[in-house]
Amino acid sequence: MSRSAGKIYNKDLRGEYMSLLNARPENFKKTFPDSKVLHVNGKHILKSTIKEGAHWVSMAVNTRHRIAIPGIVKASMELDAPVFYELALSESDMKGGYTRMDPFEFIRVVVEINEEMGNTGEKATPFTCHRDHTTVQKPTRAAFDKADEVIKRSIEAGYGSFSIDVSFLPMEQNIAISMLLCEQVVKAGLMYESEVGEIGGKEGNSSVSEAVLLVEAMAKAGLTPDLIAINNGTTHGNVRGNIDLALTRATFQALKPWAVGIAQHGTTGTPIKEVGEFYKDGIFKANVGTNWQNVVWGIEVDDAGVALEKGPSYEKNPDQGISIELWKKMEEYAIENNMKGGNMKKLNGPFKDAMYEEYKSNKKIRERVDEAVYNSAAQFFRALQAEKKGADVRDILANLKPENSTGKKIAEGPEKEYE
Repeated sequence: MSRSAGKIYNKDLRGEYMSLLNARPENFKKTFPDSKVLHVNGKHILKSTIKEGAHWVSMAVNTRHRIAIPGIVKASMELDAPVFYELALSESDMKGGYTRMDPFEFIRVVVEINEEMGNTGEKATPFTCHRDHTTVQKPTRAAFDKADEVIKRSIEAGYGSFSIDVSFLPMEQNIAISMLLCEQVVKAGLMYESEVGEIGGKEGNSSVSEAVLLVEAMAKAGLTPDLIAINNGTTHGNVRGNIDLALTRATFQALKPWAVGIAQHGTTGTPIKEVGEFYKDGIFKANVGTNWQNVVWGIEVDDAGVALEKGPSYEKNPDQGISIELWKKMEEYAIENNMKGGNMKKLNGPFKDAMYEEYKSNKKIRERVDEAVYNSAAQFFRALQAEKKGADVRDILANLKPENSTGKKIAEGPEKEYE
């Protein structure tokens, strides 16, 4: 590795020096040829977290509206804390999902805001865009094709990391369908996260043996996931978490032969002190989603970050987040459309433009949203001990060896039934 004029370089096969930006994924460079952001392969952030003695966890943020992103970027840059920006299939599909942002729009917005805020160049804080919960909930061609299309288009859009979630189905179908869907991700050499045990599902917590069964089968096919999400007691939304850390730790220990880490879903609602202990139990990526919605809307929360309810709605602080006038319109719409509690997340779509227009035109609203998001993001980054870890990820990029652009070789084997 060499440093010159404040820039970091690595050597190519001819021994010549090249910019660290060349270490970004090929699909990203193809889609954003002029961008100077350090949008990386999720594997390279994970490599920093999972190595012996690292003691930190990467944060993944589900930003259901673009106005949540600037505050996170600011905290990420100031603390040099790498971050995953993500949306799940329900939040963002090819038709836009309930956020009305399709995969192309979401990554464009994330890249654009990072560029506008100056997070560019070889010393930039690394980040990646991740496809969260690309789900197949029913063993049907339509469900499979929808997930397959989103994965293909997201690779084309430049994403650096993917979660494929077939945990809703029996294990045999989970394995078979996951193999079919993840092959394109593995061939592209991008980060792949699998899942066992539906998060917050009726079947209860997943078991160590289920996680081992899935990972072992995927590994035999040459499709070893980098991370696996398990059902360990949390759920999505404004719900206080009750994580079974003993189960989490035991699962991680059992998966060590394949070097697979744990992705913690449903972090909103987990006391911040517990979040700071995640790394001890094999958790290397923590998903934080509903928290940003609470902050942007200015919702009052309890000591674990769970929104306080007010009838079918939430308790709104008139001096925080979006204006009380806009919030009242959103509440009226929610009542008219039978949106209650957690289902109010679907307000992000119909009020997408109204929230952004208010944010752009009203300095007071913009500043208080940005400040509140920044403070929350900084608190999470510090709890997860992600501060100053961008330097380690940049060092990993600087020491990469040139690899075949097609990524891993997929093991050949008997053709598997889809359903």
